[in-house]
Amino acid sequence: MWRSWIYVDEHHIHDAEWFCKVDYDTFFFPDNLRYYVHDVKQWNGVNEYHYFGHVIQHRSRKDRPMVVGASACWSRKTLHDIAEVYRNMPKGSTKGERGKCEDRAHATEEVTTSQCLKDHLNIDPEPARDEYQREYITIDKYPLVLGWNRTEQGEWWYWRGKPDNAGQTENTIARRPIGIHKYKSAVEILQLWEEFYGPSEDDVGGNDALEKVGQGRHGKVAKKFVLEVRKAMGIDP
Repeated sequence: MWRSWIYVDEHHIHDAEWFCKVDYDTFFFPDNLRYYVHDVKQWNGVNEYHYFGHVIQHRSRKDRPMVVGASACWSRKTLHDIAEVYRNMPKGSTKGERGKCEDRAHATEEVTTSQCLKDHLNIDPEPARDEYQREYITIDKYPLVLGWNRTEQGEWWYWRGKPDNAGQTENTIARRPIGIHKYKSAVEILQLWEEFYGPSEDDVGGNDALEKVGQGRHGKVAKKFVLEVRKAMGIDP
């Protein structure tokens, strides 16, 4: 993956202020990314270091926090400077991770990225959460995430390293999501488009995708979430 960022730096660095690596099974909301970096955070992607997304520290408390792969984003300045680090990255161990920024066999991309950013640019991953501590990026299908209850289910790996007031159950996900993960087929992606951008329920013919949401798992909560997202994005009045 790091070689891809060198290519982007050499051929596309002036095409945008913000760059994201998005997994193929993530439904991505570009307008919500723009809303987050410009309106919420008011960051400058040209002159400031930023590396952000859904931050976890799930394997060990000794590990560096890292941004999960669903949607990992950074500013132009971060991309440009880390590309130079990657160009000079030494060959590493063939025996697995050893906590160094190096080109090695069987590397975990997210772990290596966090290590290199911290070691060479002193950049820590920034969690993309709203003022209610709700995540802008999910790591599972949104109806399931909306059922995750920290109080009842306890401290399993998803909650490790998150603040005590992190949103849970129907308040787990921000209402201007940047990425929704784990939708692997084209049919699922098109279904999501209909749910979030398709006709209103009140339009002639309605919205079959929205109706299916209400009939599925955690249907009442999931449909309420979709309607609130549509309203927040200005799709519905």
